[in-house]
Amino acid sequence: MPRKTGRTLYSRTDLRKVHGMSEPTLQNLWTDRENNGHPAVAETIDGVMHWDGDEWARWHHEFLRQRAAASTKNTPKLDGDPEEMVGPAEAAKVCGFADSATVSHYVKNPPEGWPAPDDWDKLPTRDRPKWKRATLWKYLVDRKGRGHAGGRPAGRRGLAYPYQGDERLTLARQAISANPGAKNAELIPQLQEQTEKTYSRPTWNLILKAAREHPEE
Repeated sequence: MPRKTGRTLYSRTDLRKVHGMSEPTLQNLWTDRENNGHPAVAETIDGVMHWDGDEWARWHHEFLRQRAAASTKNTPKLDGDPEEMVGPAEAAKVCGFADSATVSHYVKNPPEGWPAPDDWDKLPTRDRPKWKRATLWKYLVDRKGRGHAGGRPAGRRGLAYPYQGDERLTLARQAISANPGAKNAELIPQLQEQTEKTYSRPTWNLILKAAREHPEE
């Protein structure tokens, strides 16, 4: 992990080790960079691509947050520091569960994809599991079923697809229609000027992806 002008540069091998991700996942993220806003290469060293470690981490946390929001019919709690450790009660809120009983059950009998705790609190009578918020966001993104009954997710809050009915999706469709062939990088600046609140590039990339996949209501 070389350091250049105060930055730590990560190769894909470094990202795999630091973030616990597979090579195919990292390759897919890079391949889909036009849609997902993946950071540009910071420097190529001895023929190997490197990215700014801090920039990549910030982007990936936002990417997970947006994907998690679109992957569950429940209302997950997706604010907060991605590196913050949370116990079962807060973990239930992050995942959109009714209460912490589901989390406690999953710890003892984990369904497919349920993450192992990132750490434990040593209490007088028991050990309490803790997870990073980002770990739970990743679970929401990766899980195959919806809720606890299985099946494919219909989208955030029961929508047929991500951002259905969102005024930003309408703006994205209009921008694509008015600028056929334009890349996301060309459309995002003008979209950012059309909303009162400023949304990040990863957010707009996901909205534009939804607009391209669903050009009409």
